[in-house]
Order: sequence, then structure tokens, then C-alpha cells
Amino acid sequence: MDFDKISSIATALGVIVATWQIRESRKLAQATFEDAFNQQYRDLIYAIPVDALLGIELSESESKKIRELIFNYLDLCNEQISHRHYKRIGKKRWKVWADGIQENIHKPIFQDVWVEVKLSASDTFSFLERFEKEGFKSDPKGW
Repeated sequence: MDFDKISSIATALGVIVATWQIRESRKLAQATFEDAFNQQYRDLIYAIPVDALLGIELSESESKKIRELIFNYLDLCNEQISHRHYKRIGKKRWKVWADGIQENIHKPIFQDVWVEVKLSASDTFSFLERFEKEGFKSDPKGW
């Protein structure tokens, strides 16, 4: 083999390896980005009383204590939906999050705060509102 052929093969292999490295770097960055949302979720959920997570009605004083946590959870959900809309969240992760959002938002204390937020006439949670209106089944990526 002559030097030109070897050089061409080496260049082609270099391009292939570089392409693979870029793809792997993107996957890692995507996973890190999504994991940050998972950590935010865990931080919020760990602070919410178990009875609220089990859907058990809370006393008025208990409900008042966790309203801010629920509001922050709804804000996180809205942000997750937004990022899926803008194609920053992968399909597998989105499916897990979508199921969790639907499950949690129907729990009594979550529902109470969510109704209150919607009645505030603020469009701050427009992504979450649309997701709810579409029965928690649509993929925001296609909106």
C-alpha cells in the first residue's frame, strides 16, 4: 500500500472516531441535564409528607405547610414539559416524567394547589395547563 492510501484510511478513521466522540459527549450532556431535573424532583418529593404522596387528605394546617413545595413541584413540571417541547429531553425520560406528572397532579393536595394556581389567572404554567388539557397523553415535542 502506498502512503496516500494509508493517509486516506487514517483520515477516514479519525473522522469516524471524532463523530463517535461527539455523539457520546452529547448523550452524556443530555443525561447530565436530565439527571439535574431528577435531583430537583427528589429534593422536592422528599420534603413532602408521605400522606400527601399517598393521596391521603391532610389537615388544613398540614396542607398550608406544604403548599409552597407543591407549587415548586408544579413549576418543575412546567419546566420539564417546556424542555421536552424544545427537544431537550429524551423520549424515554419524558415517558417516565409524564406518567409521574399525571399521577401526582391527581392527588388531593396537589390538585388543590393546582386548581388555585390555575384560578390565579396567570399563564406562568401554560405548558402544564396544555399538557393537562390534552389528557396528559400528548408529547410536547410535537406541539
